[in-house]
Amino acid sequence: MRYFRIGAMLGLVLTALGTAGCPQCPTTCVSIDQLLREYNDNAEAVPRLWARTRIAVTLVDEGRTFTWGSTSPLASPNGLLLLFKGDDRLGPHDFVLVGRELAGLELFRVGASTAQGKYYFWYRLGDKSCAWWGRHALAGAPDVKGLPVDPNQLLAVLGVCEIPDDLTALPGIALTMSTKPCAYVLTYFDRQAVTGRIGFRREVFFNWDDTNLRRPFMINFFAPDGRRVMIARLSDYRPIEVEKDSRRKPAPVMPTNIEIETIAWPGWKDDNPVRRVHVVLSDMTTMKKGQPEACQFNPPAGRVIQVDRDVELPAGPGQGRGPSK
Repeated sequence: MRYFRIGAMLGLVLTALGTAGCPQCPTTCVSIDQLLREYNDNAEAVPRLWARTRIAVTLVDEGRTFTWGSTSPLASPNGLLLLFKGDDRLGPHDFVLVGRELAGLELFRVGASTAQGKYYFWYRLGDKSCAWWGRHALAGAPDVKGLPVDPNQLLAVLGVCEIPDDLTALPGIALTMSTKPCAYVLTYFDRQAVTGRIGFRREVFFNWDDTNLRRPFMINFFAPDGRRVMIARLSDYRPIEVEKDSRRKPAPVMPTNIEIETIAWPGWKDDNPVRRVHVVLSDMTTMKKGQPEACQFNPPAGRVIQVDRDVELPAGPGQGRGPSK
């Protein structure tokens, strides 16, 4: 009998320890309408953005892997982020992330220009430079090489660009709930360029909380064939400086610690040169006006690759459509 009691007590202790180690999800949840309203109310308060950055980028080129920059708190800012929202609240938008040496020489840019209709990435390290670019109208289409994710999708990591809230139209949003981790998961789907097929574009994980406003903490990005090709982790939300408006309380916020990683698939040749990007933001403000022209594609001398060179939009009605706006 004594051994039975000891065994029973041990079982209770192990059960208690196991329960204590497993966080429990809340027992209540908000509607998708409230989730979208919270997010878009925050995003709408940011018509443009200027921010200093500390950046670390890991690149692969011709089999070589190298990392530039540092996000250490002891490091000085080595980059700049600019965002200018377009007339359509869902995009496309003008943006650029610039990496610089302390002397001011630009080492890389990733961005998009609505005036040029292009998205791009280029880097220049020593005597080595290379640039990739594609057309907005074909972003996310099959057979686009090197940069398969629509660059305007990447703006989702900033948490300040509005997402669709019309649940009867494309692009669309659907809500599921996750218990590992505890999260609201908004899945964004849209029509694919060229083929017109509808597919998943990204999953946005929001913290599942009963009392506080819900903010994204992780985003999965998908290639046209459905593979998850990129994951972003977002944390350390902080206020953005905005023009004085007594009607806006509290100030809008955004994640200031953003880690993006590409995902390698066995047997799949990926031409994307970027393997990891870590960005730490500071001094975020909407007060500095600037001009969208600052986001245009002007690559350095060297190799320039058009990632959608062999892809064309079909001519004529009913032959496939580009992504919805």
